[in-house]
Amino acid sequence: MKARFLSIYIALLTVISCTESPFFFEYRSEQLSSNREVYEQFWQAFSDFYPYFKHKEVNWQAMYHVYKPLLDSVKTEEELFDVLQQMVYQLKDGHVLLKSPFEQYQYQDWYDTQFDGTLIYVKYLANTLYEPDHGRYSYGQIGNIQYVHLNSFRGAVEPYKELSLLLNGQPSSTIGLILDLRTNGGGSDVNAHEIARNFVIEETRIRWVRYRNGPAYHEFSPWISNELSPKKEPYTKPIVVITDRSVFSAAEDFVMAMQQFPQVTVLGNYTGGGSGNPMNWELPNGWLVRIPRWQVGNPITKELYEGIGIRPDTLVEQRTIDTSLGVDRMLEVAMQIIGSQ
Repeated sequence: MKARFLSIYIALLTVISCTESPFFFEYRSEQLSSNREVYEQFWQAFSDFYPYFKHKEVNWQAMYHVYKPLLDSVKTEEELFDVLQQMVYQLKDGHVLLKSPFEQYQYQDWYDTQFDGTLIYVKYLANTLYEPDHGRYSYGQIGNIQYVHLNSFRGAVEPYKELSLLLNGQPSSTIGLILDLRTNGGGSDVNAHEIARNFVIEETRIRWVRYRNGPAYHEFSPWISNELSPKKEPYTKPIVVITDRSVFSAAEDFVMAMQQFPQVTVLGNYTGGGSGNPMNWELPNGWLVRIPRWQVGNPITKELYEGIGIRPDTLVEQRTIDTSLGVDRMLEVAMQIIGSQ
């Protein structure tokens, strides 16, 4: 049984990082499978691959019997979609996505931010902001502090290599760096690590990962250590990374890596709490589902942050009233930290 599972597992895995998991499929307009077949394969796919049942205290076996009777009253595709959506909602996982030609579902209750880019642009950057055409980051200076808003880790790695060249310059006119990750929903951990490597002083473990690799929910591969090695001239000035609940997936990989470097302070609120590295799975009726397949552990303790988020070194809340008064408290505290070093 386990050998069969492993052969299926190896054949089907596709490496897709974080939120960057495009779906390509031609929907089958005819009813090629019954609702029961769709339900069975949907449940089984999660049973085989999902890594966080125990961590989230979800009894997936029991849920099978809770939702299966609902199929008796399903008359339309929309009603079937609703049943499957109700099931995966219980996982409260932002990496899970269910997609049909008429609707898609993705859990987003974790998302929250008070980030106001216009406020930062007008008040703190004095209307001077450089934003490359790819739109994945923007940068400027706040007095003698370099500011970069990293709003995505999606796409090809080349733009992030260009940002690395900027950071490696360490302008003599600046005393430190603020990396603002608010609104960064993730993308590729390759891109996240390309930026993080600019700050590595000596080879550093940045995370542990392990994969579901058996039919039992507690069966995993051995933990795999991921390290980053330094570049020739790492950035050594004080750095503050700003986070909140809108920071997710590959952006959380970045935060966890940055917390390992001595010149870095992570400031703000907890991150979103999503670490799944998902794969795509096609159901018998042509619908597609995205299923996380690994666990990510803290590089020191192996503690999981899935569904919880990463705690910043310094907790600072950006309140609605702060924004209405034209103040970014997280940014203000970040400036104070850099200025005091």
